[in-house]
Amino acid sequence: MILVTGSTGFVGRHVVKELSSRGIEVRCLARSSSNLTPLNGLDISICYGDITDQASLETALENVEAVVHLVAIIRETKGATFERINSLGTRNLIQVANKMRVNRLIYMSNLGANDNQSFPLLYSKWLGEQEVIKSGIDFTILQPSVMFGRGDGFVCLLADIIKKLPVVPVIGSGKVKFQLISVEDVASCIAASLQNKKTINRIISLGGPDHLAYEEIINLIIQALKVKRIKVHVPVALMRSMVWAMEKILRHTPVTSTQLSMLERDNTTEVDVVERVFGFKPVSLRERIESILT
Repeated sequence: MILVTGSTGFVGRHVVKELSSRGIEVRCLARSSSNLTPLNGLDISICYGDITDQASLETALENVEAVVHLVAIIRETKGATFERINSLGTRNLIQVANKMRVNRLIYMSNLGANDNQSFPLLYSKWLGEQEVIKSGIDFTILQPSVMFGRGDGFVCLLADIIKKLPVVPVIGSGKVKFQLISVEDVASCIAASLQNKKTINRIISLGGPDHLAYEEIINLIIQALKVKRIKVHVPVALMRSMVWAMEKILRHTPVTSTQLSMLERDNTTEVDVVERVFGFKPVSLRERIESILT
């Protein structure tokens, strides 16, 4: 029995589908308010609970051999902070997992997770990693670069902005590089990690087959949408002020200050890392972009 936290999220739904397709018995941790539609038709069980509620985690982890821990937030709200969900939530899970004698833990972090508190999201994921490392449970920490797929929060979000605006803002120089990887390929890596002893107690970076500059990604989206757009470079400092103001006024902003900070440095690893560790070549954004935007 494998427990998947964050099972109804963008990554979770693909992971659950991949595990189920491999004949693995899957239990999904979901909040009572979660939309379970993405899991329809899958041979799985649902356990209602919350990563911050240890009592519900005990129920969810009963007779579970391994956990795929995906719960995380990328933007904070009043009741859900990076510390409470990404860091302390992971600690809660590990404490209960040890109590329930779970043997294996797959933790999805982020490429670039580090102890620099100037990057709150990445810092919270680094803290989560530290909890995993000292847990005493056989672990695999996966650090994917930005993920793409139908309904993602990066490529599809940029595409939505490009559709609506005749002038496309390019933040900064546009030269910051990403190594986008498809969410389906990340799900395959997660499933493979459960069955590959060589991944035990390792931190593994994940990225696609290309290093793409931010402006290159925008160009690919414009080309896929078959539209003509004027691009204007906006200094990061100016954009930061605009985003700060929007966050004070709007409940949901197109981009958060945390996400903006991640556009200030490269988010890449070796281009062949997935092929070397997991034995397959990940799909490129160029190959998949039209299918995820149509």
